[in-house]
Amino acid sequence: MGFEARQLFFPQRLRKESLQKGQLLASLAESSASDFGVESDYYKISMMSPLRRLQQKTQVFPLDVKASSRSRLTHSLEVQAYARFIATAIINKSGAKLKPLTHQILRCVESSALIHDLGNPPFGHFGEVVIRSFLSELLNDQGLSCELRDGEKEDLCAFNGNAQGLRVLHTIHGLNLSFTQYLSTIKIPFTIAELLRGKGQGAGTHTYHSDFYSWAYGHTGVYLTEKPLLDAMREVRGTLNRHPFASIIEWADDLAYVLADLEDGFERGLVDRYDILHMCDKLARMSEMSRFEDILNHRLVADTFIHQPSEALFYLRDVIAQAYIEDLSSAVASNLELFCETGEPDFSQAACEGLTLVNLLHDYEQKKVYVNPAIESLELSGRAYLLGILQTCAKLLTEDVSTFQKELSGSGGDPFLKRVACRISRRYRETYFKACSLREHGEMYCRIRLILDYVSGMTDTYAEAEFHTITGL
Repeated sequence: MGFEARQLFFPQRLRKESLQKGQLLASLAESSASDFGVESDYYKISMMSPLRRLQQKTQVFPLDVKASSRSRLTHSLEVQAYARFIATAIINKSGAKLKPLTHQILRCVESSALIHDLGNPPFGHFGEVVIRSFLSELLNDQGLSCELRDGEKEDLCAFNGNAQGLRVLHTIHGLNLSFTQYLSTIKIPFTIAELLRGKGQGAGTHTYHSDFYSWAYGHTGVYLTEKPLLDAMREVRGTLNRHPFASIIEWADDLAYVLADLEDGFERGLVDRYDILHMCDKLARMSEMSRFEDILNHRLVADTFIHQPSEALFYLRDVIAQAYIEDLSSAVASNLELFCETGEPDFSQAACEGLTLVNLLHDYEQKKVYVNPAIESLELSGRAYLLGILQTCAKLLTEDVSTFQKELSGSGGDPFLKRVACRISRRYRETYFKACSLREHGEMYCRIRLILDYVSGMTDTYAEAEFHTITGL
């Protein structure tokens, strides 16, 4: 195995799989020595129910069921395409070093792109903020707080989609993926306790933040429940750094949503062609953007907009993506060893105009698209639904363990709370009971995790319907 393969691929799994001849997974496992198990991982991921649920979690416009609206699933497919482009560019610019691993690299990043938003709650990042705010207030209750260890309280308050996604894959659905596949999905490979102790802070582009405390709670990559998996992967890999494939997924994610949100904003009338033309003209005139003066030419883009608006948007999407991918791949290829070791590109010898262009476009959309009253109104409705469900479920936390477990199994307890508890899906309930039997964490911690699993697993429209059902409003 070559140098890069040793640093990139870790085919180990936490448990041995029971496979028999005649099973599809058994035939896929036969090639695991050469593909590091990436085909088996891709097969398991493609059949997951949480992946299917992404089609009803919207990307920008919550509660929008129009077929043309981007969902988390269609967004994930776009991220998959860009991840493949970025990985291919890196392979091509790295000469013969990565060429023998082309299929394995592309398959692994494709799988990771599909599941990168798997743990996102209803209403996306706004939903994450609502849940964290609710947890912060909930855990201020002294009676409840005394039933949790300090580390457990911190861990619960660090709820976010990336860490929840790892929990869905490993703990709830028990997919038993290869270590490479898990590592490729974790943006920040640290628990909240480790981040607050200073681990994960460094000079890299993804690890320095002015408001590190707030950032840490919103970007923790691993919960306490998945810490044993993280420890096992660290031991095999021999480093605490982020895996380079996880960086590729984050870059592809940034590129996909920035370009898609510009297009969606135009289609919804949140920005018009004059706004976009003004933006292009402004960018082309910036000294650091001189490289794009010709391709962002006002007249060229304006003429295309007049006759074919969709083509104009496709043109902008493609030239911006090309510049971004070109800069990233050049930076990685200039110091491949550093990238494989740390997950960080070396920008000391590379151009950054493409990255700057995407960042400027993101800033533009922050002012023009994301603060639009139509979107904010939908998010406020989403907040009401989430809080209504969470506040109702919080009543389950006041029950003693025996009564709560009767309610959860439908065998007794308060009639109303029993009906609420029984709405939680079988898989989540089984995960709770298993966690209690292991006694690695307190029962109250496991109970709150159960509620978070239930709520975060909902689609936007299901959350709306569930709110009406359990509140009667």
